[in-house]
This record gives sequence, C-alpha cells and structure tokens, in this order.
Amino acid sequence: MVATRDMANTKPKADRLQADKGKPKLVGAVVQTFRILRALEQSERALGVSAIARAAGVNPSTAFNILRTLTVEEAVVFDRSTKTYALGPGLMKLSKGLFGQSVVSAIKPELQRFATETGCLTGIWQVSGDRLILLDRAVAERPIRLELESKQRMPMLLGAVGRAVAARMKLTDGQVRAQFRALRWDAPMGVAAYVQQVRDAERLGYAVDRETLYRGIVSIGTAITGRDGRPIYGLSASDLAGNLGESRTAEIGKRIVRLGKTYSGEED
Repeated sequence: MVATRDMANTKPKADRLQADKGKPKLVGAVVQTFRILRALEQSERALGVSAIARAAGVNPSTAFNILRTLTVEEAVVFDRSTKTYALGPGLMKLSKGLFGQSVVSAIKPELQRFATETGCLTGIWQVSGDRLILLDRAVAERPIRLELESKQRMPMLLGAVGRAVAARMKLTDGQVRAQFRALRWDAPMGVAAYVQQVRDAERLGYAVDRETLYRGIVSIGTAITGRDGRPIYGLSASDLAGNLGESRTAEIGKRIVRLGKTYSGEED
C-alpha cells in the first residue's frame, strides 16, 4: 500500500496564505447587525423583536441584544408603547458627510446646465446649524453676469433659500417672527410680508427674494430635503431684476423645484 497525501495541503504555505487573503473572514455580529438594519429599512412600519428576527434570519435573543445596542447608538429607536423598533437618526448622522459629497458631486453638472439655460447664477447651499453655507455655484456664460463669493455664509432664514428652508421646516408664524429679528436686508423688509412669503413657499415649493437681500437682484430658492422631509440643502437661482419679471420668475421657480426634488431623499 502506498501512502497518499491530502492534495489540498500540497500547495506551498505561501500560496495558501495568498488564497486566504481573497476570502476575508466575516464577523458574524456585524453581518447580523446589517441584516437587522436592512429588515427595518425594507419594512413599511416599525417591527417587534420577533418579526425583525424572522425577517433578518437572526436568533431572537441575538436580535434583541443587537437592537438594544443600536438603540443606545440611536441607529434605531424603540417605541415603548408598541414594543417596536424603527430606523433612527444616528444612521443619518453617520451618512451625512457621504450623502453631502454625493449630492454636491452629482448636482454640479446640473447647476451649470441650469445656469446656461436660464442665464441665472445658480448655487447649492448647505443647511448647517443656523447658517446657510455656499458649497458650489455655476455662472451663466454672459458678458455681464452675477457672481457669488466661495464658501459664503449667511443666516439660515435669509434670502430666497432661507424662506424656502423656513417653509420646509414648517415653522410657525411665531417662530418665523422670532428669527426674523436677527436678519439684515439691503432694502426695507417687513416681518408680515416675510411671513406671507414663507407661506407662499409652502404652497409653491419655491421662494422669491425680490430686491430685498440685494438691491437690483432677484433670487429664487428651493430646498433639498432628507428622507425625513427636513431641509439639508438649498438651491438658488439669481439674476438682475430687469431679467426676472413675474412670469419668468414663476417659470424658473417651477424648474428649480423639479431639480431639487430630483436630489431629495424624501419619498413622494
């Protein structure tokens, strides 16, 4: 009888190690956590532990322990009255930077196209705390054109974008009035008129600043929302007042609303 060797072990050790590198070892707890998060994301309603465990293919006791940890990290939220779980704000915080980069990168050619077709200076603004920050802009190819200073900052409710943001935040008249006091305008602007323009923005989806933030300039703004419907970015289109009459303003307003909805995370 001739002794034989296991052919699977005849490869040189270096070759076996190299092959193992192509098959990373998965961490079970991490895999199960993502299965649970996917189960919650795919569900149209909050789920209890047993339902989550079945949907994710995870042992109920394991699912409970993972969910308890995710709740502490705010990746999921627990409703004590119904004993159910749903995705939480912690996930949005983690993905905010990535989402922001992808939106700005994706929308940049659209901004330029919008500027070229409308003749407007267009910009995308980030809603950050109580400020709007200009992230990028596109200028129209015209002999005389407007420009925006890079990384410009201004109070969150200022200008056309500010009105649109206030509208999407569903601020009450009292809340709008309280924040209005800190705003500074280039032309006289009454609080009653401002509140009405915020309400108009709720109805139309876009807001208009007609020569109040900057004399001689008309700006149109709309909000880009996250999945929860809250504004995270704003889009603006600006031109000389003589180029933006009422009908032209409405036309561009409708166009900028469509553009904003394309990049919003909120489902219709």
